[in-house]
Formats: sequence, C-alpha cells, structure tokens
Amino acid sequence: MKRSLYFILPAVFAFNIPNIYALEIDEKLTLRFLKVSSTQKTVLINRGGEDGLVVGDHAKFFITAGVVARGVSEKVSPSRSVWSLYRIVDPAEIVQDKVLNLKIATPVKITEDPTKSLKEEAIPGGTESIEVSSNGQAATSEEDKEELKQMGLDGDSEVVTSKSKNITKLPPEKGLKSTSQIDGDIPIHSINSSKSWEVWGTLAVNSLSGLKEADKEGEDPASVSASSIDLSAGIEKYFLNVDNLLRDLSVSAFVHKKSIDSGGYIKSKTDYMEYGIGTSYHFYHSAASINRLIGFATGTLGKGVATLKSKTEEGEESVEGSNSFYSIGLGAKYILNNGFGIRGIVDYYYSDEVFDFEEYKDKRKLAGPRIQFGLSYRF
Repeated sequence: MKRSLYFILPAVFAFNIPNIYALEIDEKLTLRFLKVSSTQKTVLINRGGEDGLVVGDHAKFFITAGVVARGVSEKVSPSRSVWSLYRIVDPAEIVQDKVLNLKIATPVKITEDPTKSLKEEAIPGGTESIEVSSNGQAATSEEDKEELKQMGLDGDSEVVTSKSKNITKLPPEKGLKSTSQIDGDIPIHSINSSKSWEVWGTLAVNSLSGLKEADKEGEDPASVSASSIDLSAGIEKYFLNVDNLLRDLSVSAFVHKKSIDSGGYIKSKTDYMEYGIGTSYHFYHSAASINRLIGFATGTLGKGVATLKSKTEEGEESVEGSNSFYSIGLGAKYILNNGFGIRGIVDYYYSDEVFDFEEYKDKRKLAGPRIQFGLSYRF
C-alpha cells in the first residue's frame, strides 16, 4: 500500500499544479499582445501557465484609461496563451505589441429580465486564426516554436486558434441602460461601433452678403445683405466596423428650410426649401466615441426651390426661383451612453440663386458664415 502511494501522490500533485498556482479573481498581470487576428477576436499573449493562467480563465484587458476588452483563455503553455475576446470595448487598443494589463474576472453576469439579458450563446470554434510566423515576435527561438506547437500552433503558417464551443457572447449593446451595467467593463470614455445611424436637427444663425447682378439695361449691380435663422434635419450613416479610411467618414442626407430678409437696392423676403448631401471626416477622436468630444470637418452641397416676395414702386411681386449651394466647415459632437448627443458647426455657406421675372432674370449670389447647433440621436 505504501509503495502504491509513492506513485499515486506525485501524480495527483502534478495533475493539480495548474490549479495550485492559478490566479485568483482580481489578480493582475502586465502583458503584451504577441499576435492579433485580423478580426481582433483572437490574441496570443506573452503570459501562460508559469504566470498562473489556466484554460477557461476569464479576464479583463485594460490600460490606464479603462477596460479595452474582455476574453477567455483557450490554450495555455508555460509562457504563452491564446485568448478569445468576446467583448471589445476599444478596437484601437487591440493591436500587436500593445502593452497592457490583465485582470482575472468572473464571467459576465446575466439578468433574469430577458429584455436586458447579456445572454450566453455558443460560438462554433475554428473560425478564428492568427498567423504565427517563424520570423515574428511570437516565436523567436526553437524553444518558443516548440511551445507553440504544443499548443496546436504551427510556427510557420496561419493556424486556427479559436476552438472553444462555449464562449460567452454579448449581443451588441442589447438592453444596456448605461455603460456601467457590464460589471465595469466600459470606461467613462469608450467606443460603441454597434450604432451606425444618426438622426439630427440643427438651428443655424446666418450673416450672408452678396451681389445682385445687373439684368435690366442700364442697371448697376447691387449689393445684397441677408440674415436668417434656419432649420435643418438629416440622417447620417457611419462606417464604424471597417478597417480603412471609411471608418473615420460619414455621409448624410438632409433638408434645410430658411427664410431670409434681404436689404440693398430692394427689400425682399425669400423662403427656401433646400435638399442636399454631405460628408464628414472625424479627425479628433473616433466617430464611435462615447462621452468624449469628437471633432470633424464637414462639407455639403445641394439644390433648392425658393419663393421671392419683393416690394417695388409698382407694388408687391412674388416669383418662383431655384438655387444651388455648398458649404464647408468644422464641427464638434458629443454622444452620450443612451445615444443622444449634441453638435455644433461653424461653416462657410455659398448660394447661387436665379428668379425668373416676366421681363428678366434676377440673379444673385449669397455667401457668409453660419453657426449651427442642435441635437442628435444615434441608433
């Protein structure tokens, strides 16, 4: 009996070594992403069993600004481990050679309320891959290559790494009342790429001036000044899930209603209904940012219909006309957790206008600065 124990006890001890040295909840490690898959859902890190990591560990990956991702370990070797990221908070931080911290955590809690559920769903394995090249930083020695092969990773080719059949998957922002609802996963400044449409309305204050062309014989050109308060409403489309320049761009379609009183050689009032399209480039923070100021450059162009009412010596005249316009400017927007936001734009507006009177055409150009501010909702 005693002799049997000499063989059994060492075997039991060896079998439980990973559990003895496994990290506890809230324990932290500093790490580096050695490799990141093209979809950013699978990462290879430079921490493994020697650091107390075991297969099935759940962890938060974070930097000083806050949590950037949450994942579960799939494969573990002494100094390497492969993780499947089931929640990515800030995609910009999930890049090769990024140094950050890992904190062991419990799986995401779920609620009994199905309308707010962060439910667990099975994800078929074998769909994620990362390239582990022999000349890359993931495998720098024969020992490293051997260790990767023991994990099922071929050091010289692209290989499947995501094998788990029971990874916790969170539906995009489903039922979230605030970003703090996911066990502190989302920092104050976060990224939400699941909402890519936005409706908005703005109020604009204009100070325009221009020139009325001479269309009657012997008539001199006349200066025109105009001021107005305009209303605009539009819908905007973002491309937040792509990995190229489009990620920072958005396109929009809008309607613009204004009435302006013009001074100069003749007093008049003009009512406009304009239709246009626009594009914006977001250069200060990502367009998907939440609770953070987003700076952007914007441009629009379009056409409109107008009704000009003027008082002359012969009486009051009313005539239909049309215009074409463009604008360029800079703006800022701020989006809250619930999708509501505010925006402001300072731009330069230019309009060519033509009105067909019975005997002549009334042509004028209006241009000047505008200040716009308004509300939005992203969904």
